[in-house]
Formats: sequence, C-alpha cells, structure tokens
Amino acid sequence: MNPTPPQLDAVIAATSRIPKRNFTAYRGGYPKEISSALIDAVFSIQAKYDSSTPGKGVFNRVRLFRTEHPTVVDDFSSLIYLGADQIERIMGSGKTGGRLKATAVVDAASGYMAAGINSAKDFHDLDAATAKRIYTRVQGLGYVTFEYFSMLLGTPGVKTDIMIKRFIAEALSAAHLDNVNARAARELVKQAHAATGLGKDLTYFEHALWLFQSTDPKH
Repeated sequence: MNPTPPQLDAVIAATSRIPKRNFTAYRGGYPKEISSALIDAVFSIQAKYDSSTPGKGVFNRVRLFRTEHPTVVDDFSSLIYLGADQIERIMGSGKTGGRLKATAVVDAASGYMAAGINSAKDFHDLDAATAKRIYTRVQGLGYVTFEYFSMLLGTPGVKTDIMIKRFIAEALSAAHLDNVNARAARELVKQAHAATGLGKDLTYFEHALWLFQSTDPKH
C-alpha cells in the first residue's frame, strides 16, 4: 500500500512539532559489534529501553554486557559458547514467543553461524533476504526486530514498534484520517524522511519520531 498525499502531509506536519535536537539524538548502534546488536534487538521486544536507574533498561544492560564480555561483542562463536544463562544473568529473563529471549539470541546466533556469519563484517556481506530468513525462522523473532537488528549494524531503516505506530496513528488522527497497518506506517516514515531531509539518515529520522513519542508526557 502506497501512502496517499493527505496521509504523507499529515505525517510531515506531525514531524514539524518534534524538537530539532531529536534528529541528532540517535546513539549510533553497534556497526562493528554483531553480538551487541543482536542482544539489543531481541531484548528490546516489548521492553523498557532507557532507564535512569543503573542496571535497568535494555540500553544500560547491553552496555554492561559489552563491559563484562568485550571479546564477545563481535563474535557469534564466543556468544554461543558463553551461553543463554550468562546472557540472561545480565539482560534478564524476558520472554518472546513464550521462550526466554536469551535462548532466542543463542538460536539466532547459531543460525547465522551455520551460514558462515560470525561478525558484523560477515553480516554486511550477506544478502538481506538470507539475513532476514535466518533471523525470522527463530521462534519469537520477527521482521520488525530484524530490521532493528540491521539498523543497529548500520543499515538505515525503520523499526515499526508501538511508538512509531502510535506516532503515525496520532498524526493521521489529527488530520481526521484512518489509521494504517505497520507496513504502511513504515512506508510513511520512509517517505516523510525523503520529503523533509531531516536527520543524518533514515535511522536518525526514525529515532527522532520514536524519542518524541516515547517521551511525550501525554503517554
């Protein structure tokens, strides 16, 4: 589904309310750390990402993981050897698809290893369709967080999570337009970025929307 001009206009109008600083706020992901990117992507599923409390929130826990296991951050073989229990110890016992996220991380890493993918460089050399297929065949992991995983590794994209969907829904509602599904919301974000040129790239633009929505006092 291609967005209609009124839908795109509504989203562009909504972006005009976002503080300019949001468009430079993205922290850059982990373009050279495949294990860090995978852990962040999987544990971000339906979880609180940022927290002012040390040891809480996905971002703080990934930072702790990187500090405790610096030799693992860009080495899937070392991540698999480390095991789900040690990942769970740092990242918590959250679940996705009815199973521990830590187990899903190890399963995804194992799937990539079976295809010869061990590092961020290996991932960048892999075609996108194969990379997505390996990730999404793991129970509990889907296309939305695969795109986020890719974004964390440096590929510009849109993670169409609850905050992005809510931003689009509210933008459309303000223009008295019906809401759209996740795929259409993703396309609206992409086209709004292309139209406005805000942010260093699509990921910076998407993060600005996410940050605005997640910190909006109405929510």
